[in-house]
Amino acid sequence: MGKRIEKPILLLTRPRASSEAFARQFHARFGADWPVLISPLIEIDPLDGAIPPAEALIFTSQHAVRVFAEREDAMGRVAYCVGTRTAQAARKAGFHAIAGEGGAEALIPVIKATYSGERLLHARGEEIAFDLAKALDYAGIETNEIVLYRQVSVPLSPDARAALRGETPLLIPIFSPNSARALTKALPDHHAPLFVAAISAAVADICQPSIYDLIEVAPTADAVGVLEALNRLLRAQMAG
Repeated sequence: MGKRIEKPILLLTRPRASSEAFARQFHARFGADWPVLISPLIEIDPLDGAIPPAEALIFTSQHAVRVFAEREDAMGRVAYCVGTRTAQAARKAGFHAIAGEGGAEALIPVIKATYSGERLLHARGEEIAFDLAKALDYAGIETNEIVLYRQVSVPLSPDARAALRGETPLLIPIFSPNSARALTKALPDHHAPLFVAAISAAVADICQPSIYDLIEVAPTADAVGVLEALNRLLRAQMAG
């Protein structure tokens, strides 16, 4: 009989709603009995500021959809969204959502294909990995911006700290540069083996190889890509 390989713990550090949604996707792909630990390192802090008028919106996160919808009615407007889950959130809020697969840069051809001169607004968080409004301006599509929220750091939970100090390996998907920095700062000096699925090369660059045992970059900058990166990490672990 072959040696039984203990399942790593999936450690999720995004805000709780996003972590719970990703945990459901992970369980659907890898099995419902997989151990998952949610310990948000970031909370969403809504910001004030007048929202510019716009006939169409751009959302690159579910957080932006939620904060925008709390302040202003969707009125059936078009919303260009990064990923299917952001698009689902926008539809639920009352937008006519058009999803682009991949990162924010993948929305450029999607917007170009349907844009007809309407006022366009990128409603976003304080931190961005790609300046979509600037790229659209260069492409001849004038785009305004509104920063709706910022991400505020919070400490790891006692359960997460205990798991990190243990011996069971941890799988850690990281979805933003800010999350990568927050996790690295929060890690104890001595920790369990850590296998990171980075949503992009920019995120992977922040994860120091001296701290993490293996880093895999997602083939696409979305939840599906991160799940595939986790799959590759699991294959590598099973291969020893």
